[in-house]
Amino acid sequence: MARLTTKDKEKPFILIGAAILGIIIQNILDTDFPWMTYIIEIGVFFVILAVMLPVEIKDIGGAFKKVKPTVIVIIVNFIVIPLFSWSMGWLILKNYPEFWVGAILYTLTPCIGWYLIFTDLAEGDVAWGISLLPWNITLQIVLMPLYLYFLIGKVIPVDFSALVRSIVLFLVAPFVLGFLIQKFMIRTKGREYFFGKFKSVLGEVKLWALVIVILSMFISQKSLTISEINKVGLLIIFLIIFFFVLFLLAVVIGKIFKLGYADTVTMAFTTTARNSEAVIGVAVAAFPGHPLVYMAIILGPIVELPLLLIIAKIIMQFRKFLDGNKEVLPLVDTHK
Repeated sequence: MARLTTKDKEKPFILIGAAILGIIIQNILDTDFPWMTYIIEIGVFFVILAVMLPVEIKDIGGAFKKVKPTVIVIIVNFIVIPLFSWSMGWLILKNYPEFWVGAILYTLTPCIGWYLIFTDLAEGDVAWGISLLPWNITLQIVLMPLYLYFLIGKVIPVDFSALVRSIVLFLVAPFVLGFLIQKFMIRTKGREYFFGKFKSVLGEVKLWALVIVILSMFISQKSLTISEINKVGLLIIFLIIFFFVLFLLAVVIGKIFKLGYADTVTMAFTTTARNSEAVIGVAVAAFPGHPLVYMAIILGPIVELPLLLIIAKIIMQFRKFLDGNKEVLPLVDTHK
């Protein structure tokens, strides 16, 4: 059974620590460092490249061996969640538009890592979860411009040229380059090396590159003061409601559509767990000078980790309820 490593547990706190350290350094130095923009952009590019490298496009076919639950997950992730997030932000965060934008950005992108750990912990269908990864990556790249224009552009105006640049530079380019590097390395080094030793090293590089990015983000701008951090209470309320409403929605959908326990668990975690790393680059490029947007994205995992652990414990108590009228569906092992 998969377990959270020490690095997994500490990662959110390392990232928020980097943000706080950056704020402190900026308040001490009290000056702008515009040249750090280049460090941030280079760092973000490599972070997102590291996120996308392990995703195998071939797995996209495996998801459609489970047509009904896959369609449900796609609808929830890419239609229900954006509308729900925007609406809940209007109710809770409308007086803090930067937090509202950051919360929307954070909740827009389905996770491509943690959710498999929690799916395994709660004894869900990990194979189907793996086959959903390419859908999650591909659709968030395709739909991100629409979300930014129609949802986020209503809260804080978006520079269209900056939007296009950020999507191409921080989503499309890493996606294509990651695909090419993956194919080359598997062909030359083999799958075992790529998904073993290389992927493990990649995880460490990604974490510390992200630390450098976040530190640089907050050192480079003096528009954020320590006193502004006291506004995070409403953001935490937003996130708690978000995670538990999505969890309950998954349980209800699982019961109504007779998905069974394992599929409902997978759906619950692929629709609750989020991927903050994928949107940091978009946020930096599309919303320069709005550090509370970045803060909201970075704070997300702090709330997410303990809540997903709680949800994993709770959903296991629903096993009999969800399997009571289970529709038999084939399990998919995409790596055979």
